[in-house]
Amino acid sequence: MPRPYSSAVRSAAADETRARILAAARDVLAGGPGQPAFSLDGVARVAGVTRLTVYNRFESKRGLLEALFDDIARAGGLFDLPQVIGQEDPEAALRDFVGVFCRFWTAHRRTMPRFHAVIRLDDELAASLAERSERRRHGLAALVRRLFPRTAKPDADLVDVLFALTSFEFHAMLCVRGRSARAVEALVQRAVADAVDACR
Repeated sequence: MPRPYSSAVRSAAADETRARILAAARDVLAGGPGQPAFSLDGVARVAGVTRLTVYNRFESKRGLLEALFDDIARAGGLFDLPQVIGQEDPEAALRDFVGVFCRFWTAHRRTMPRFHAVIRLDDELAASLAERSERRRHGLAALVRRLFPRTAKPDADLVDVLFALTSFEFHAMLCVRGRSARAVEALVQRAVADAVDACR
C-alpha cells in the first residue's frame, strides 16, 4: 500500500505536468514564430515531455483541446454560468450572463483571433469550438424561455440575435477608439436589452 506522502508527491507531480502540457498547448494553439502545428507531438515538444506522456493524460488531440478549453473556461468564469442562468430574476440573469462573456472576451482579446485562425485550418478543432459556442446559444435560449414564459417555445430570431451580440466577433468590433472594457460591456448590455424590449 503506498504511503500517503508518496501518493501526494506523485499527485502533485502529475498536476504540475498536466498544467505544463496545457500551458504548452495554449502557446502552440496561439501560434507564432517557431511554434509547431497543434498536435500531440508538437505540444509534447514545447512542454518538454514525451508524446506518450501527453497521450496518457489526454488520449487524443481532441481530448487535449477539450481539456485546454475547459481550463480556459474555468479560469474565465464560464463554469459558473448554470448558477447565473438559474437566478430568480431572469433579467438580472441575462445581464450577468452578458457580463461573464464580456469579461471573458476582454481577457482573451489578443489570443482569441490567433486561436480562431489556427482552429479554422483543422476540421476537428473547428468542430470542437463550434460545439462549445452552441452552449452559449443553449444558455441564451433557456434565458429567453424564462423571459417569455407564456410563449410555447423561445423566439428563435431573438436567440440568434442575442447569440450574435454576445459573440467574440461583436465584442471585438466595439473595442476601438480606446473604449474601456466597461464601456464595451455597457454597449453590449444596451444592445441586448434593446433586442429583448423589441420582442415585448
